[in-house]
Amino acid sequence: MASAIAESSKVVSPIRKRTASEEETLQSLRTEFDFQQKQKLLKDNRSILVDEESFIETFLKCLICRELYDDAIHPPKLLHCHHSLCLQCILLIFQKEAEYRTSLTPAYSELPTAVTVICPTCRTNFITTQDGIRELPTDHRIIQLIDFVSHTERYTTDFCPLHKFQPINFFCERCTTYVCRDCTIVDHQEALGHTVVDFEGAIKKYIPILDKAIKEMDSEKDAIKTKHKAVEDAIENLDKEENQVSDEIKETFAKLKKILEEREQEVLQMAKREVGNEKTKLKEKLSEMEKRTEELDQNINEIEKTKEDGKLETLYRTSRTYSGYRSEPVVKVREVDEGVVAKFSFNSRDENTLANKLQNFGDVSSYTESVYTRSTSGRPALSEDRYGGSRYSTLSDSRYSSSTTSSSYSSRYSSPYNRYSYRT
Repeated sequence: MASAIAESSKVVSPIRKRTASEEETLQSLRTEFDFQQKQKLLKDNRSILVDEESFIETFLKCLICRELYDDAIHPPKLLHCHHSLCLQCILLIFQKEAEYRTSLTPAYSELPTAVTVICPTCRTNFITTQDGIRELPTDHRIIQLIDFVSHTERYTTDFCPLHKFQPINFFCERCTTYVCRDCTIVDHQEALGHTVVDFEGAIKKYIPILDKAIKEMDSEKDAIKTKHKAVEDAIENLDKEENQVSDEIKETFAKLKKILEEREQEVLQMAKREVGNEKTKLKEKLSEMEKRTEELDQNINEIEKTKEDGKLETLYRTSRTYSGYRSEPVVKVREVDEGVVAKFSFNSRDENTLANKLQNFGDVSSYTESVYTRSTSGRPALSEDRYGGSRYSTLSDSRYSSSTTSSSYSSRYSSPYNRYSYRT
């Protein structure tokens, strides 16, 4: 604008000097132009530093429930006093006030339709209904701020605690701490033995070192992975060994159990037979006593009947029949008469000897054998194990070289040709 006025003044009067009034007007236009340019420059380069957490807690969360405002569940409703609360909390305030009013006046049979709602911020009150609360206007400024915060890029800048508003752009290797530009001149001078590097230089310096370390670690991981697989195969083969020896042990003990069970049944049948013979004898005695008791019952019934009839000829014949009757001896039972009772016992004979043998019965011996094969290239070689599977070996490393020396955990009955033996 100032240049345009200057050009126009040149056209109108190119040789005439400007008056004081014209100079003052031109200077004011130039000042206004400079101010606008500065405003535009500041507007383009301005940035706002805020504590986002504090900002959200203060402006974007409900004062009561401390929930973040949103459009659906917690919309910010603008009260008559221009303070905002979420809809759920305003409805809760309305309900509590209505219940309180009902408790004060028993005349109310139902909740009142309109009550006084008090703003928790400024204590301003207004009368409204539940529908009126739902019709309160939504504070769209808060919704816009939430949208603005969620879509705004965030930049974090650390400032030096010793030199205020000085950004931390350097790192001191000696002190292992971050420093600002002023710190490099005051407390972390290179002349004092401090090595200070900027962030970009530090990254270029440290990253290659870390990359090399990662490469070395990956190489070690590969070696461990190879040996890990070999150990897993060894464990798998040991599981097969365990299953095999367990089957042999179970088979042997199953045979012994079968022999013991068969002998147990034989002895049980023997005991049953001997006891049964004694039972049979006693049952025969019981049968004799029952038979004699029936005969006596018949005679007694006959005599009782004769007595009831009262006929002399019948009484005479019956008295003649039983006049010389005397009690016969009771059936003789040895177990009762003499107090002799049959007892049985089990003769275990060699129980202790057999128990001692069983306690020490069986043994498990082990031996070592070479499962790795030499490779001319020094690389991990494969060898067939006793189960036909493959085993890995890294024979270039002497720590994992194969050994042909045999060892045994049990010296009794162990040999390279008999891996498992049993004490009998």
